[in-house]
Amino acid sequence: MTLVEAIDKRISCRAYTDVPLGQNALDELSALAGQLSEEGGFRIDIVGPSDGGAQLKLAARMFSGRVSTYAALIGPDDDPTRERIGYYGERLVLQATQMGLGTCWVAGTFDRDSVVVPMAAEEVLHDVIPIGTMPARQPFAQRTIRAGLRRRDKRPAAMYEGPTPLTEAPAWVQAGIDAVVKGPSAINEQPVVFVQEGSTLTATLPHLKRNLEYTDLGIAKLHFQIGAEAAGTPGSWEWGAPAAFIPA
Repeated sequence: MTLVEAIDKRISCRAYTDVPLGQNALDELSALAGQLSEEGGFRIDIVGPSDGGAQLKLAARMFSGRVSTYAALIGPDDDPTRERIGYYGERLVLQATQMGLGTCWVAGTFDRDSVVVPMAAEEVLHDVIPIGTMPARQPFAQRTIRAGLRRRDKRPAAMYEGPTPLTEAPAWVQAGIDAVVKGPSAINEQPVVFVQEGSTLTATLPHLKRNLEYTDLGIAKLHFQIGAEAAGTPGSWEWGAPAAFIPA
């Protein structure tokens, strides 16, 4: 499964079976989490069954099933860290998707006291990502919640400002924004807007209400980068907002 296929397949999974992850899957996720933590400058801790993963308490009105494994995203309480958490945390999500596992970004609908990871005085728990096996069909209540949240998704054209309509923008820009629309949003609002001025494309947060938007910024940048590369234009982003996309 390619990363583009993983973007198409990924859902915000709100129902999990009681089947725990096997040791090989735990080892693979832990190895990737270590790599991403080093690259991102924050901590991604994989908490499995032997570490008390089943103790994570998700809001019963939003989730069903018991999660035996989750990723705890931990770091300084600042916006640069939030952006990197979005970017590198979503890389973990897409890897889990490629492994056939379900995931969901969870920023608030869980009991923080149930998270069993040590933290230094200067660290905070930003998000958790439950990781587990999915039932063959999501229960009706969880399907309804997901459908309601996805109705908030922006149309691709609402994510783009440029000299022409998005339908006339370069193919790699259209592919990048299409990948962003399919992605998760920590605040369920998809706040990032891409602005084209001449040959420069920037990612912006035009209506910053709270700092959680920076996590969405990181997620959006990764998805755009994957879509643009699949369309023939690999590149990377500057950090922050506004920030330019730098073609390779």
